[in-house]
Amino acid sequence: MQVDDFIRQHPEVLDTPITRPVFILGLVRTGTTMASYLMDADPATRSLLRWEAYGVTPPAAPGETRTDPRCLEEKVQDEKMIKQNPGMFKTHYEAADGPTECVHLLAQDFRTMMFTAMTSTPVYADWVLDCDMSSAYEHRKRVFQILQSTNPGRWVLKMPSDSVFIPWIFKTFPDARVIWTHRDPYRAFASSFSMRSNARMIFNKDMDIDYMRCKWPLQLSLHLRRPLQLAKERPNDIYNLYYDDLTADPIAAMKKVYSWLGDDWTETAETGMNKWLQENPQNRFGKHSYSLEEWGFTKKAIEPYFSDYLKVHPVAEGGEV
Repeated sequence: MQVDDFIRQHPEVLDTPITRPVFILGLVRTGTTMASYLMDADPATRSLLRWEAYGVTPPAAPGETRTDPRCLEEKVQDEKMIKQNPGMFKTHYEAADGPTECVHLLAQDFRTMMFTAMTSTPVYADWVLDCDMSSAYEHRKRVFQILQSTNPGRWVLKMPSDSVFIPWIFKTFPDARVIWTHRDPYRAFASSFSMRSNARMIFNKDMDIDYMRCKWPLQLSLHLRRPLQLAKERPNDIYNLYYDDLTADPIAAMKKVYSWLGDDWTETAETGMNKWLQENPQNRFGKHSYSLEEWGFTKKAIEPYFSDYLKVHPVAEGGEV
């Protein structure tokens, strides 16, 4: 409602284009967060910051996306939570002034995977996989137009579930470029179940493991099937970024991404990325342990969900998960 009201008062923002936005997507737990934070460390990048997702309007004053009072207040809350329980962030952490998932914007139109991750909603969980996402993606576009009215830049956006809704990326942003992250899907699958179970405990008395085991395998497999299909139609618009390459040499991996995008690689970008890597080592908040067995799965049982994907992207390591 606030977004719509702002546009009624400032209709001119709808005349500004979203030029060549970059979307980082992939199966959950495949490096989308790391890739988005590295690119955000380049001052030329415009990310959707976590605090902005909750308070789009009014947009931050020019040059104040990270010093806006709303951002500073959110950072204070972050510091309190980290001090109280740093272990709760060992599976996933997003800084108040760091890039966040666009899932929060889609939620404002009530079409989002976020609700299916939070709680048991069987009818909604089935519906959202094949619903018309047009209004949600148009709302998302309007938000970017509002935010860039005071702080422009090259949009780099991250949301794993964009994989499921990938046709709407190109319907809404025809000149979009997509970075598709890849990792052993068995490991990503187990890690995802572990991470989401922790989040569900906030909204549920129990995790409802039967529901998770029933609904999530198909949902997670669609994160692979749908971009796999679209990659056949638009091979030049999708870049394959492999988790092993990204973690082994992040700067080299990012240089290849920039080369594919046709963007300038600058010393400022490299310095910013190296700084972020130094400040955010792996397992900063503790090691995340997980396995398929704790959720009652075996590799053989879920192999059909990933077989087509692995024929094209044989990234599975073949070891124990």
